[in-house]
Amino acid sequence: MKKSTFLFVSLLLSFRFWYLSFIPLNRDIFLVLFILWGFLGFIFFPKKQRKSLYTIKYKKYFYWILIGVMISMFNADLFWDQNLLTTLIAQRFIYAFIFLIPLLYIQPSEEDILKALKWISFCTFLVWLLGVFNPALLGKGADDEVVKSQTDFGYYVNGIHFVVFYFYFVVQKYIEKFKWKDFLKAMLLFSFLLIYQNRSILIGAVIVVFYSLFRFRSRYKGGLILSIAGILCFIVIYTQEIWLNLIEATEHQLNSDKYNRWKSLYYYFNEYSPNWFTYLFGNGMPSGGNSKLGDLMWNNFTKGIYASDLGMIGMWTTYGLIPLVTIYAVIFKIIYQKKFPLYLKFICFHIIAVPTIFQFWFNPGVYLFIIIFYMYAYHNENNRSIKECYQ
Repeated sequence: MKKSTFLFVSLLLSFRFWYLSFIPLNRDIFLVLFILWGFLGFIFFPKKQRKSLYTIKYKKYFYWILIGVMISMFNADLFWDQNLLTTLIAQRFIYAFIFLIPLLYIQPSEEDILKALKWISFCTFLVWLLGVFNPALLGKGADDEVVKSQTDFGYYVNGIHFVVFYFYFVVQKYIEKFKWKDFLKAMLLFSFLLIYQNRSILIGAVIVVFYSLFRFRSRYKGGLILSIAGILCFIVIYTQEIWLNLIEATEHQLNSDKYNRWKSLYYYFNEYSPNWFTYLFGNGMPSGGNSKLGDLMWNNFTKGIYASDLGMIGMWTTYGLIPLVTIYAVIFKIIYQKKFPLYLKFICFHIIAVPTIFQFWFNPGVYLFIIIFYMYAYHNENNRSIKECYQ
């Protein structure tokens, strides 16, 4: 089996096959399959002469996240009377982080990962397109995140963040060396993101596109910029009513005290944590069953208060600062050190700029950070090997 195929299957499992209605497996089964698939990698790819990625130097990121999660689990027991076993089950989806361990062992190349991202991006677009014409194809009742994310042109599709990730890679390609194939592919992906209409995704994508227009070099640059401006004007005019409604809704939400994100932000920063220790190290994952912490979560839902609306900030209130510091330490290293590729810097910038749409409660959000951790390790070791060759 090719490593790119292995990665593609792992992406399918993390996406839960986009909630396709004819695949009636629940997310617990997909979690088990995802983890099992990761450990099958030890069998599929017996260890040969590889770079030293499978070491404590890079495995420690999983261990640090696990330590943070375990501390928050004890906090749920000590301060919220939610017993350890209940929390152990409630937080089960974050265990997907263990996939980092087999990934470090298998050590796919950057080309393997990007090939898997290319195919999963194409399939994600295809599934979304089919969902536009046949909404029954997507299992809309499976998760609240799907139901809440309908758009004028279709529905939320699981894995859209990976389309953005691959889009950033294609943008990097035409910045480094302009080719029509890469440029047109990037513009097609950008058009999809525009039509998809997720504001939080568009913020990062639009900034990157404008940045790329200043950076890429081509004798056709002036004409291309004018053409892009013309096409964008056409799209905006053609979908004018939709964009006006989107802008109006955004202004209304941002200026309203009742906007769910403002309510959630105030509540979780000022009222949720019972003491400074839980404020710093998390309150634990609320159970969906009967527990003090779980009952509070359901009560907050009736008030429009969701930790999930806060993304990475919400992760802090659940699992504390240790997992967050672990993730952001890697992200800042990628952004500020020259040895990392531009597309990795783009996705890391996006996570910092719009933290509310990124999370690691469950897949595919967890898998996105696993790949970022892995790419950090991969390029870090590559750079070290190059330095050793010249010494």
